[in-house]
Amino acid sequence: MDSLEDKLFVLNDEVRVHPGHGDDTTLGAERPHLQEWRDRGW
Repeated sequence: MDSLEDKLFVLNDEVRVHPGHGDDTTLGAERPHLQEWRDRGW
C-alpha cells in the first residue's frame, strides 16, 4: 500500500487505471477507498 500511495496515487484524479480485474476506473474514484484497503490488510 505504501508503494501504491507513493508512486501511483500522487498522480491526478483523472488518471485512468486498468486493474486487471473489474472495470477500468480513475484514481479519483479509488482514492476514497485507500483506508478501507489498509484496514483489510492490503
